[in-house]
Amino acid sequence: MAYETGYRRPPKSGHFKKGQSGNPKGRPRGSGNFLTLLEQELGQSIVVNENGKKKTISRMQAMVKRMVAGALQGDQKALLTLVEILRRTGRFEQTDIEGLLPDNYESILDSYVAQRQKSGAKKTGTAAPRED
Repeated sequence: MAYETGYRRPPKSGHFKKGQSGNPKGRPRGSGNFLTLLEQELGQSIVVNENGKKKTISRMQAMVKRMVAGALQGDQKALLTLVEILRRTGRFEQTDIEGLLPDNYESILDSYVAQRQKSGAKKTGTAAPRED
């Protein structure tokens, strides 16, 4: 049976020979992907002036310092970015609210409500409503 050329069937002369790559040169060695290049750039050190003293820190440290400073000064974008980073890294885990309350919180709450009702009744001169 003869090989037919046509749609999605190139001629035999266009096929790669066995063991021969379609991209013989390939990607050059040492050429990194985006994340590798980003890490290299952020890892480079720069000199910053902090409290009147020159200090050498990485670019990533400088970015974090600037973001935190912006958030502390009220920059909403910086604050939301920091909160989102902390949330994604698990720093804002759900805390058990029951563990934060004392064991007898209901009795404390009842005594507080009773005390407020007494003080409200004294101010208006009427008796506090009774609970049955």
